Amino acid sequence: MSAIGKPAVRSDALKAIPIDRVHGGAAPAGVIDFSASINPLGPPAEAIEEYHRAVSSLARYPTQYADALGGRIADWIGAGAENVLVGNGSTQLIHLIARVMRWRRPAVVIPTFSEISNALILADAAPRAIELSREGDFELRINDIVRSLEAGADAILLGRPNSPTGAMISLDHATAIAIECARFRAHCVFDEAFIDFADAPRSMSALVPQMPNVIVLRSMTKIFAIPGLRLGFAVTSAELIARLRAALEPWSVNTVAERVGIACVGVANDYIVRTRELIGRERGHLAGGLGQNPRLRVFPSAANFLMLAARESGGDSFGAFMLRRGIAVRDLRSLPGCAPGLYRTGIRNRADNQGLVAAAREYHGDPRE
Repeated sequence: MSAIGKPAVRSDALKAIPIDRVHGGAAPAGVIDFSASINPLGPPAEAIEEYHRAVSSLARYPTQYADALGGRIADWIGAGAENVLVGNGSTQLIHLIARVMRWRRPAVVIPTFSEISNALILADAAPRAIELSREGDFELRINDIVRSLEAGADAILLGRPNSPTGAMISLDHATAIAIECARFRAHCVFDEAFIDFADAPRSMSALVPQMPNVIVLRSMTKIFAIPGLRLGFAVTSAELIARLRAALEPWSVNTVAERVGIACVGVANDYIVRTRELIGRERGHLAGGLGQNPRLRVFPSAANFLMLAARESGGDSFGAFMLRRGIAVRDLRSLPGCAPGLYRTGIRNRADNQGLVAAAREYHGDPRE
């Protein structure tokens, strides 16, 4: 994504963002769920084995702040233990950060995960939108950020890679954004929930020691396919971690989740290499198949999902049609920064992906198999 040039935001870039509580991952039974972007490999075998062993610990309280898991994560990502805080999914940490920081004029790059804006609104902030256009493939430029900072933003929040667009700014681009934020004494929050799926997965967490204004959010839910357990972590300065920890509810991470998380970290490197190979191969296959459909626009993606713009036929939406064919995709019409006709689809195994391509052809009147 380019860091220079004419701003890509729309003229209403500083408008307020409404609450949106529509999420994927709630498909009816018997439906192939493309609405959630979870690792198609499923949980590591070691995680499942540890889950069964951990059942014996149900009668004991968990540790208050999952410090054992936090220490393992710190070693894994090359950070200090004092720079890591584990939570009950990255969403809990998003809401925690919003409550603790009490920003007055935060700006959120949209479209993105709606709980970022939701958390700010619930913390009595008034988040404003840096709204990117689909005509420009949702590219983010430095000028977009600077304009918001000049307007008084005290924090910038963005996804990397971003959901639902799949757009991914480079580490150099992200660093430049963080530097601009520091120049205006603003914080910069990177939601890196999908960073482990990216082809160039260099996280901003490595720069936290030099950039105390940076907060990085990471998810274990997506990459290790454990959404039912909820695990995520924040990486930032030791001072800010201490503030967040003091405000975090004790026992947020249950014993089973912590033990499974430790097992996941123990096999993370090899497991993630296999995942990236699968996602890279299947993303190309799925994007190529859907991209041959003249009524679908497939946006470039660096993540384990694709964003689609569908030319919808009459009153029958693409999402409703796919659901009748036993396939659930994420309808983005209510997501701030999106519109009717925009969808996100996860990347699954080859058979499921081929089924999605075939159903999309059928929707648009193409009988090819």
